[in-house]
Amino acid sequence: MKTFWTILLAIVMVTLIGNLSFAGYYADTDELGYQGTIWNISDGTGPWTTSTPRDAALFSVVEAPQYYTNSNMLLSSWWEHRASNQNDSFFQLWEDDNASVTSAKGWWDSSLKEFNVVVTGQNAPYPWSRFWQPDNGVAWGVTLTDYSYTFIATFPTAATLDSYGFYVSTSAPDTISGSFTGEFVVTYDVNKNPITDGDTYGFNIVFDKAWFDSDGGDYGIITPYNYFGSSTVPEPATMLLIGAGLVGLAGLRRRRR
Repeated sequence: MKTFWTILLAIVMVTLIGNLSFAGYYADTDELGYQGTIWNISDGTGPWTTSTPRDAALFSVVEAPQYYTNSNMLLSSWWEHRASNQNDSFFQLWEDDNASVTSAKGWWDSSLKEFNVVVTGQNAPYPWSRFWQPDNGVAWGVTLTDYSYTFIATFPTAATLDSYGFYVSTSAPDTISGSFTGEFVVTYDVNKNPITDGDTYGFNIVFDKAWFDSDGGDYGIITPYNYFGSSTVPEPATMLLIGAGLVGLAGLRRRRR
């Protein structure tokens, strides 16, 4: 009996660890309507509210064979706004190698109708990081010293399995929610000249598809795009249940001994 429980525990642990280590996913959409607040931590001014409507795009990829590289991109959709409206309320996080990412997870829930992304990171530098500073009226180059974004999309139909072993959907989500929060320090001035004493700002951006505006401004009507996929990774709640089960099995084994 001791051998049986040992083998069972080993099998469950290997399965769980394997699923945890392979968390491949991709999320690619431009239907992120957003609004939020930004404040200057250094001088205690603010907060200021972003202009609305504004649209953003997400392209987050981790170990997905459908894409050639990992990516960490969350940015205002400047192409969906008038040319004169590129600084106001603009933000940009853009990496092709996930260099600043400290944690990234993407998964479907058990119904395969809800897709989740949670990413955290530190020290994402200019030239690919920019953020609106309301007290200066510009979107200067910054270093995102600490950031986190969450994304939740719900769908009318369940995702389907593709040839890569990913559950995927290209449908338009019914709802999109989430947030982008953190701090940044100004590292370049408006003329892109380095400065050594940049102000630190905090920000809290909230996503909602209901705020998405696809009129395209001066660029014409925008056709939204949506591509989502994830390998068969248990959602966090399932992982907690499996962990609790392991503890229970171990306790049962001790009692029987």
